[in-house]
Amino acid sequence: MSEYKKLEKRFFSYLNTHLIFVKRWVAYSYKRFLQKGREKITVMLIPHSEKKIFNFQISLFTISFLVLVLSGIIITFFLSTSRYTLTKKEMEALQNAQEGNINSMNMFKQEISTLNNSVLEYKDNIKEIIKLLGASQSENIFGLGGPETEIKNISEIMGLKSRDDYRSELEIVKRINADIVASKKVLQNFTKFLAAREQIIQKIPNNWPIIGGGFITSPFGMRRSPYTGNLAMHQGVDISWWPGAPIRSTADGVVVFAGMKGGYGRTIQIHHEYGFQTLYAHLSSITAYEGKQVKKGEIIGFLGRTGRATGFHLHYEVRIGTKAVDPMIFMTTEF
Repeated sequence: MSEYKKLEKRFFSYLNTHLIFVKRWVAYSYKRFLQKGREKITVMLIPHSEKKIFNFQISLFTISFLVLVLSGIIITFFLSTSRYTLTKKEMEALQNAQEGNINSMNMFKQEISTLNNSVLEYKDNIKEIIKLLGASQSENIFGLGGPETEIKNISEIMGLKSRDDYRSELEIVKRINADIVASKKVLQNFTKFLAAREQIIQKIPNNWPIIGGGFITSPFGMRRSPYTGNLAMHQGVDISWWPGAPIRSTADGVVVFAGMKGGYGRTIQIHHEYGFQTLYAHLSSITAYEGKQVKKGEIIGFLGRTGRATGFHLHYEVRIGTKAVDPMIFMTTEF
């Protein structure tokens, strides 16, 4: 314990000695600083003429103060100049950005105008399609209505300086959106209609029955019999083409007869949906059989002159129920 007290006493004695030295040095330095600061310098201004010489004295403290003030003014000037230059560059950048925004908005207006014209043309096309399909035009599919609240402070909402800057473009966009929604519903119904129509067309006999061509030598209706010369009812059309030409089914259906049929010769008879039947006579050979499901365009036989025929041709009939109708009402000229 005594050793510890000795060390503590020695430490504080050493610290006290050095602190006294530091205090004396600080006091001496401060005194010297005051002495030097109070020293004066004489400044003499000697004119070139013989006028009186002007002189004055100034202390080092005053000179130091003036130097500090001048240095502060110079530093402040340079900082202000730098800040002004930076601010000017930022303003130029903002002006360039503003010009870019104006150009972008002009392009936006132009695109909106182009889109609006395209939508108007699109609407006209939709209306024309509906008209061609036989739909009524008494009702406007693009009708407008419903409750609404007028927006009077759109500039405040959009943060614009002028309330009318973009109101017209926004109204156009709203109308285009409404037109697209209405058109979407119309096109959905139109798509369903086309799908149903395609199914019906697929099952109604409307193809040209001979693959590759042919020409009609005897139409449907009354004619003079090539055998008796008397008037007789011709219940189909006769189509002449080269021997062995492939004969195809003119619609989806089921073969209800395939074989020899009196004056018709080799004959195929197909039952279709919606009460339609087709008959293909005078064939040289048959590739289908009774009960077979045939597709539209499927080859069912080949052209010949079997049965009561004066030359190679196809006798083609279309019946609705048991009544024969003119096949030309349904036939296309796509070979």
